[in-house]
Amino acid sequence: MFKKLSTLFFLLYAVFSIAQEQISLKGKVQDQIEFPLTDVSITIGNKADSTKITSTFTDENGEFNLSLSTLDKPFYIIVDDPIEGIYTRSFNNLTQNLDLGTIVLSPQTYQLKEVLLTTNEPVVIKNDTIEYNASSYKVKPNANLEALLRELPGVDIDDDGKITVNGKEVNEILIDGEPFFGTDGKIALENLPADIIKKIQVSDFKSRNEKFSGEKSRSDKSSINITLQEDKKQGYMVKGTVGYGTDDRYEANIMANYFKGSRRLSLIGSSNDIASTGLATGAGSFGRGGMGKRGGNGITNSSSIGLNYNDKINDYFTVGGNYNFDHSYNKNDNYTRQENLLPDNIYTTESNTISKSENFNHKFGSTLEWNKNLTKIYFNPSFSHGTSSSTRDFDSQSTDENGELRNESFGSNKNESKNNGFNSEVTLYQGFKDKSYLNASVKASIDDRNQNNRINTSTLFYNSDREDDIRNQLEKVNTKNNSISADLFYTYPIADSLKFAVGTKYEYNYNENDNQTWEYDPLLNDFIVRNDIFSRYNEMKQNKVSPYAELQLNKSKFSGTLRAGSDFYNQENYGFYTGSAYNLTVREMLPALQANLRYKAGNNNLSFNYNYNTSLASTTQLLAIENLSDPLNIFVGNPDLDPNKSHQLSLNFSNFDRKTRQGINANFTYTYNQSSIVNYSYVDEDLITRSTYTNVEGNYRLNGNLFWSKQLNKAANKLNLNVGLYSSYARQQAFRNSQLYTAYNSSITPSVRLTYNWNNYITLSPSYNLRYSKTNYYNYTLDEQTNTVHNFSLRSITTWPKNLTWTNEFSYNNNSRMAAGFKRDFFLWNMQMMYSFFNNKMEAGVKVFDILNQNNSYTRTISDEYIRDERNNILTRFVMFSVTFNLNQFGGKSSGSNMNQDRPRGEGRGMGRSGF
Repeated sequence: MFKKLSTLFFLLYAVFSIAQEQISLKGKVQDQIEFPLTDVSITIGNKADSTKITSTFTDENGEFNLSLSTLDKPFYIIVDDPIEGIYTRSFNNLTQNLDLGTIVLSPQTYQLKEVLLTTNEPVVIKNDTIEYNASSYKVKPNANLEALLRELPGVDIDDDGKITVNGKEVNEILIDGEPFFGTDGKIALENLPADIIKKIQVSDFKSRNEKFSGEKSRSDKSSINITLQEDKKQGYMVKGTVGYGTDDRYEANIMANYFKGSRRLSLIGSSNDIASTGLATGAGSFGRGGMGKRGGNGITNSSSIGLNYNDKINDYFTVGGNYNFDHSYNKNDNYTRQENLLPDNIYTTESNTISKSENFNHKFGSTLEWNKNLTKIYFNPSFSHGTSSSTRDFDSQSTDENGELRNESFGSNKNESKNNGFNSEVTLYQGFKDKSYLNASVKASIDDRNQNNRINTSTLFYNSDREDDIRNQLEKVNTKNNSISADLFYTYPIADSLKFAVGTKYEYNYNENDNQTWEYDPLLNDFIVRNDIFSRYNEMKQNKVSPYAELQLNKSKFSGTLRAGSDFYNQENYGFYTGSAYNLTVREMLPALQANLRYKAGNNNLSFNYNYNTSLASTTQLLAIENLSDPLNIFVGNPDLDPNKSHQLSLNFSNFDRKTRQGINANFTYTYNQSSIVNYSYVDEDLITRSTYTNVEGNYRLNGNLFWSKQLNKAANKLNLNVGLYSSYARQQAFRNSQLYTAYNSSITPSVRLTYNWNNYITLSPSYNLRYSKTNYYNYTLDEQTNTVHNFSLRSITTWPKNLTWTNEFSYNNNSRMAAGFKRDFFLWNMQMMYSFFNNKMEAGVKVFDILNQNNSYTRTISDEYIRDERNNILTRFVMFSVTFNLNQFGGKSSGSNMNQDRPRGEGRGMGRSGF
């Protein structure tokens, strides 16, 4: 008994002693400008074998505090921020509390010689930047940038290619900080291979002036910067695909990239008839980069070629240039049924249209940037030239509320056009020793378009005394849209965190529209008689001067701006119609107000924006000149219009916690139209709509978005969860049959997407979204209209056995309220198998689009004045066989396209030893 008690007391004493010997190790981490760094990784490791003892992260104040037992052996501490760098320090032991004080990180990296640190954190946060580690996400071999983006938590890409990150729209994509065939990123999405990407950085979009001056962003949109792997910046990469399938479907493309340090030269070429707008890789691209896309309206053949060059000549001078050529040919067969809403009845229009169009476009662009000391200059000129031709054969019938035919139209239109455009931007930033700076920017745009429209139509009226409208005309339309703007402002610091700016912005716009219509003479077989009723000319010259003053606040947690000024408008409107001249000059002085405030504390970001927006009515809205181009829709201007005036408020909250890998973003936008220009229309007994314009007060729109993402990892298994909720509510007022109507439009769209990766062999990604919309009408014969659209999809990628990739994409779509004769639901199943050989330098495969042959393009649109159901031609089932080759050589070594196929993307993180 005594021995047992002795043993118990001894154990209690040992536990008590250990508890008493807990040591505190604390410190604070900041960057070179003394800004606290949040979510910096703090790791304590055993120096003998590099094993980790414990770890933590810094809090919102950049501080950390570790509690651990005494250490009687050498150990090290690693302070790691993925952007600011790594700090390391060794100790012989730890026997008492230790305060490391303030640790200042810089982009230079320090490492212990005895320790090799491997960091592969999927997502990290640095101030306003979310950084994704590309190697942490599983994509199929030879996937492009778009496929990789779709795997990232918080990222969503719709069928039109619009990218949102945590609910914020992306409007710029850069490669290593430079444009790739322009900043819109469409070509990069389709063409940049995922396996050469190191990091994807998402930050608030900045204007050129904000980038130069270092000011914080005021935009509610995002920018993406793609960082390439360092070992992929010395060498070349060539990839090509040829494919042929059923119904003579085809695709052919080539992509070549040459890298030498900061110099990058890229060539792309593509030709296909499977509705792909960019490089349709053999790895799978149906439609716009995604196998599940239903394709655009009609059947499209497209070809393109592009050349892009970027280079940093020296430490100060960077140049870039690009050329693009695009050709497309589209055929479509459209059927539309539209219910037109009136205060006391509904009339229906049904139409059939067969159309063909062909477009040729050339675009040249270049960028030059000089950045030395306190002087920064940016110059971006571009030129475009395009030609197009189209034919349109149509017939339509309109029936009244009793089902009686009131009018019928049929005929054909042929159009040929040519346009030339020039755009240029010059931005200058000059800093001074007192930390003040001067910004100046000039933008110019010239657009000239010439069109010849061959019109041969007949409009017949029934149960009416009105004469039928028969036209055989040639319409020659010349339009010019030129503009120039200049912005000059000076910013002076009046305190450490407060700046004052004063400036003036000038804008000049010139618009010209010359429409000459000629009647066909059957005797001379030519168009020689000018028709004054259908010919018209108008032009607009607008000068706008906007002086302003601005306060800028920049604290550690708070930042904001307040800008106040005035807009002085002087708009001269001139028109000539049926031998009469029309002159109207509009002069207005309107307030100009902008404000934004941002708060950042740790992972929490909160921003508020306010804008007061104004604009004048256009010349066609102001001048009382009739537009009789469409015999069933006639417009005339109103010279008594007031300007558009609106208030816009937006609120955004975001939080991403790296430790829990959980993110949330919520934003709310409210726009109130103090004065808006709307249609004032009247429909007569022949169902001809005559419209002018008027002002109303009280139209508004509310938009709210909520997005939540979560990432779970367990061993080699990964689960990404994305949940979104989009909603809107709007009031739209206008006049129909001289009566004011009101339509309240509301919609809600919840969505959920899961991505599960099992041991890097199979990826499953189910998703579901629902869109419910409802419109309530007042002063209409219709009280309300609702519609529900369901979409479910399931995507799977299997990479077993070795060298074989099997991809399936299955979706179900249901539209609850399609009109009779329109299919309400359909299934879409696409499948692809690719096999790689010759050390991954060759691939052969087969893909099947729309296996069930159910793809369709039935759509419903509900607006404040009509309900429209449409059916278009669309890409349907085909089978295609393809062969892809990949020739890569980086750093003097040749490799296959998928460098990590034997060791798939997304292996775990950890610390290893350099050898003991």
